[in-house]
This record gives sequence, C-alpha cells and structure tokens, in this order.
Amino acid sequence: MQRPRADCRDPALAAQGSAIFGCMRRSVLLAASIFAGLASTAQAQSVRYAYERCAAVGEASVVQVVGATCAEAEEAAAQVVAEPTAGAGAALTAAGWTPLRAQSTTDRTSYDLVAVRDGAALRLRRPGAAPDLDGWEAGRELIFARPKIVGGQPVPKGAAVCTSAFLVRMPGGALGGLSAAHCGGLRKDRTVHRRYVGLRRPPQPGIVLGRVRQILTRSRPLDALVIPVPTFANRSAVPVVDRGVSRPPWIVTGAKSPASGEAVCFSGRTSGIDQCGRMVGRSARRAERVLSVFAGTVVRCTTIEAAPGDSGGPVFTAPDADGRVRAVGITTLILSESRQMCFTPLQPVLDGLRARLVSAG
Repeated sequence: MQRPRADCRDPALAAQGSAIFGCMRRSVLLAASIFAGLASTAQAQSVRYAYERCAAVGEASVVQVVGATCAEAEEAAAQVVAEPTAGAGAALTAAGWTPLRAQSTTDRTSYDLVAVRDGAALRLRRPGAAPDLDGWEAGRELIFARPKIVGGQPVPKGAAVCTSAFLVRMPGGALGGLSAAHCGGLRKDRTVHRRYVGLRRPPQPGIVLGRVRQILTRSRPLDALVIPVPTFANRSAVPVVDRGVSRPPWIVTGAKSPASGEAVCFSGRTSGIDQCGRMVGRSARRAERVLSVFAGTVVRCTTIEAAPGDSGGPVFTAPDADGRVRAVGITTLILSESRQMCFTPLQPVLDGLRARLVSAG
C-alpha cells in the first residue's frame, strides 16, 4: 500500500521555484469516490464574537477588547503608549496581558498589537514601525525546508508550505507545536526530509523555529509531528487559533472527539480562517476506515473544502459565543475530486507523543 507523499506544487511559492506541498493527492485519487456527494461549501462562522471599540488613549488611536472591560483595555493601552515602541511587549506583559503579535498597517504608518489574558483579547493601534513581536498560534503559516532556514532571507528551494496546529506540553515539560508529519516527510532511511522549520511572515521566513523534534509516522499511522516553539522575549506560545488582527483569536479550552454530523471548523494558510462544515455521517465511517488504510494514516473526514497549504492546520469545534473552541485534530489530506478535508484525530496524537494539550482556563 502506498503511503502518503508530499508531491503537489504550492502555487504561492511556484514563482520561487520551490516547493512541494503535502496534499497527498496520489494517495487519495482512487478513494475520492467513496465520499461522492458529501461535500458542501464551507460556511463562515456566524458566532457574534468581535472586538468592542473603546476610547482612544493618547497615541493609541484604536483600542478594542473582547472578554474584558474597556476600563481594563484602556489601562493596558496607557501603559503601552508610555513606553517606546521596542518596549510594547514588556509593557503589555507588565499590564497582565500576553502579547501575541504586532503587524504593520497597509500604509505602514502605524501598527496593530494583539494580546490575550484569561480568555480575553485586546487590540491596540499605535503610530510608527511595528516591533518584532510574534509567536506561536494555531493557524499560522509554516515553512518546512531541507536546508537551514535563515530569518529574513528568501524561502529555500524545495520548501513546503503548511499551517501550524495546537500547542502541547511534552513529557519532559517542554512546549511543542503540532503540524502534519507529511510537511516534513520521511526519507527511505526514516530520517526527516524537510527537518528545518520557520514561522513565515511573507514574503520571507520571519521566525526560525529550529528542527522537527518528533515525527509520529516513524512508529504510528498518525500524520503528526512536533516543532519547537519560541518562548523568549517578544516570542509567545499561546493556546489560541489565529484570526489575524481585526478579529479576536479563538481560545482553545480543551480537546474533543466530535460525533458524526457534528459541526467543526478549521483554519489554513490557503483557505483562510473559520472554514466550517460538519463531520461526515455515520454511513461514511466504513469509508473512512478504508481511506485510512489506503492513505496509511488514521483520518476522520468532513464536508469542508480545503486546499494545498492547509495541511497541518487546526481542526476545532464550532466556536462558543464567548470565542472558546476545543481542539479536534490536524488537517491531513484532501479528497481530490470533492476537495473535502480529512484530518488526523488529536487524541491518538497526544497518546502517541505522551503529551498533553495546552489549553486556556
């Protein structure tokens, strides 16, 4: 039985002569027909979970918050604007918030800061150049490459583009980030082919994460690997699902094994945020088992459409009204005809790694 291989060109990197994306197309061509008629267009999540606009504070022209009061947001904003740009992350930390990222506005005259605290999220806009403040979140763009990745330099040739998934705590206590094993790939000698990983901030790698720490496909039929995550100054690792800067992140509060027909969502670097649909029905469970054998990895399938580049991304429950979600799995493959997304269930991955999911609250 042929195992999945990373063999599909990613159009976003084609101009650089790169890279192979792990969409596993050859492995599932013949299996696609077993799910014929089950696909449906992904629906944007309708949960009304959005920032509340608060009063401007000094040079912070935008102050927004969800899950906390405007008074708390404005107090944090006051501490941030009292410091120079380089001290924005430290100021947020001192105010009791964990900084997630800083991103320049389109006109490059100002930047947005996003931070979280106990299920709340904060957004500030301040004039000037964005500080180098970023970290691990599920749903971010990753680069996997055979040669070493250098921050700020062009993406290496032959790199694969994938998406980050959930944050875990390994048996020794270290934090790790999940993604799909086929993004790294195994050579015939069972070593990782694309073993160097970077968190991408297009058009170049932004944060060098290091080498793949563990890959489950060596020992189990599970499409998952573990990546080191940054945890030093201005580098956070937080159990949230990224939604850019204009929407608050989803807060990961635990894990769940969804039932047939249950609503689920995923985020991917190609398809974008809040791609939602349902688990396939009970009548398709036998077909899932056949597909798992054929693809060489355990999968569950959904009615959601996906695209190359989404591999490794987080699959999670439909968000609650307060923005909380539970982790479900890791995006693994696409059925080639219907473009349905199938994923590796999270719990077997945690068991195989002897790791635990990092969750908020």
